[in-house]
Amino acid sequence: MTELNQPAPPGKFLVDPYQEWAKGEGIQIHAGAAVDLLTAETKPWARFGVNGAFCHLDGRDDFLTVFLVELAPNTASAPQKHLYEEVCYVLSGQGVTEFELVNGSKQTIEWGPRSLFAVPMNARYRHRNTSSAPVRIAAVNDLRYLLSLYRNQQFIFDTPVAFPDGAGETLLVPDAATAKAGALANGTLGADVEELAPGTYRQAARQMQGSHLFGVGGEGYTLAWEEGAQDFARTEWRHGIVYAPPGMAFHQHFNAGATPARYLEVQLGSLRHPMLRSRRAAYGDTTVYAAGNAIIPYAEQDPRIHKIWLDAIAGKGVTPRVPPPERGRVGEGVIAK
Repeated sequence: MTELNQPAPPGKFLVDPYQEWAKGEGIQIHAGAAVDLLTAETKPWARFGVNGAFCHLDGRDDFLTVFLVELAPNTASAPQKHLYEEVCYVLSGQGVTEFELVNGSKQTIEWGPRSLFAVPMNARYRHRNTSSAPVRIAAVNDLRYLLSLYRNQQFIFDTPVAFPDGAGETLLVPDAATAKAGALANGTLGADVEELAPGTYRQAARQMQGSHLFGVGGEGYTLAWEEGAQDFARTEWRHGIVYAPPGMAFHQHFNAGATPARYLEVQLGSLRHPMLRSRRAAYGDTTVYAAGNAIIPYAEQDPRIHKIWLDAIAGKGVTPRVPPPERGRVGEGVIAK
């Protein structure tokens, strides 16, 4: 029997198949609490035939990753198909995505800035820039999880198995700034558009699985902190910014302007396929115990949080609609979900 304090036998340990694959792709890897996807550097990506980069945020979980895809004017990506599921958010530019579904049918969707669409699992597709300006797309997917699970690139990119459940689904939300999104392409990635009215902010919450937040419209910021921490980490967001709250850290979203603030939140678990107990609870299932979830009511939050927000909206003609914590009343900050 091997003693726990003995040296490990020779061989590979603590292998991260996704990280090894990403390094082998030869493109830029961006890290940090948040990334500005409108200005982040990209490099030629042979696999997709376009420029690209990876965004590995500090708060990312073990499930999701973000690809940044850039298409030059009047060009198209190389045809793709893969086992991982993907939600695409268009950052800039206009174009189309051409799908060949498993039943043999073909479908083309048109998109522009702030469009949101999903790629059906293992469907063949390609993106095409139909304009004279560059296109940038943020593609959130679960490749990180699947590569760690199966540890076989050929299985992920070359499996012939068909997944017909996604065929015929509504693939496109034309403008996330004006519409809500739920489960796309019958998938397991949740894409929720949430809106904060002027003079409001959300209650602080934490969760077991992480999420990726994209600023869509308006002016906002997020505070994040570990339980027991004395300070807050503040991240401003707007269209083009992607941010990932640290796993199991409390985070709280704020409208800091005089107009509605919208953000897109993508994470594992959708309305149709919640996947995790915490996601079932978030979508209203009261029969499950959402382990790891926690919410801090407004009345119990750190008073400094409200003061920071009042400073942020000062001079903008905004009437606060969330009461200060000492008033001991829970307000309502979210007007759309």
